[in-house]
Amino acid sequence: MNRRLIPLYAVALLALAACGDDGDGATNSQPGETAATPDTATPDTATPLPSGAGLPAECVLPPVTVMAQRVGPSPIGSDTFAVTDAVIIPVPIVPNPDGALSAEETKALAATTDLLGYSLVFADEEITGGGSMFFQFEPSTAGKLRGLVSIFPATGVPFVAGDVVVYGEVSGLSIPLPTMGMDFAEFEQDLNTYRGDPTGQVAVLGITDEALCLDVDLTWKVNDPADNTLTIRGVFTGRLLDRSTLVILG
Repeated sequence: MNRRLIPLYAVALLALAACGDDGDGATNSQPGETAATPDTATPDTATPLPSGAGLPAECVLPPVTVMAQRVGPSPIGSDTFAVTDAVIIPVPIVPNPDGALSAEETKALAATTDLLGYSLVFADEEITGGGSMFFQFEPSTAGKLRGLVSIFPATGVPFVAGDVVVYGEVSGLSIPLPTMGMDFAEFEQDLNTYRGDPTGQVAVLGITDEALCLDVDLTWKVNDPADNTLTIRGVFTGRLLDRSTLVILG
């Protein structure tokens, strides 16, 4: 079975604060906390750019080697994980604490706002699928692995180079949204669940119109598969895709 990364995102991003949890891992849209969808789908891929263009010297596009591993009784990955491809999905954030925005207003703001979260998706294979939707990325080959690191601005101010993200909650929203999430999964793997909070930080090394570079140093205790620990560490540069058609509205 070609398992989608829906659980991966639902866990790491708490369903993007636009969905609720039924308790069985499924998600459902909640009144007043809906994901806005623009009228026109965005292109699936971004134009490749020269490695490191406009970014610090340590920021290079894949292939690169990082630490991405789950250690314990159910290990995957390694401390020399070869990243073949990486993409960055910009996620519009539209504060709506009083619920006053109409659907049309939400769409307009989502298309133009500078307030964005970012989700890094990386893999040891080429990443294909719709770049405009979170849930269309999945490992496409048996034995391949796919990881996620998400960051959201804590104070309602857009990210700039030099920002450092630690685990907390985004302010200015009517719904809880964590400032970061992470996950790592293999083909046909059941979802990871976690205990406690992730530790470490993500530093924004550089942002251009075409790419984002992140210095990631994160660890999270895995509850299922039990007694494992996930670590993602290294410098990741991904080409920016068009902003997601899922919008954090809160």
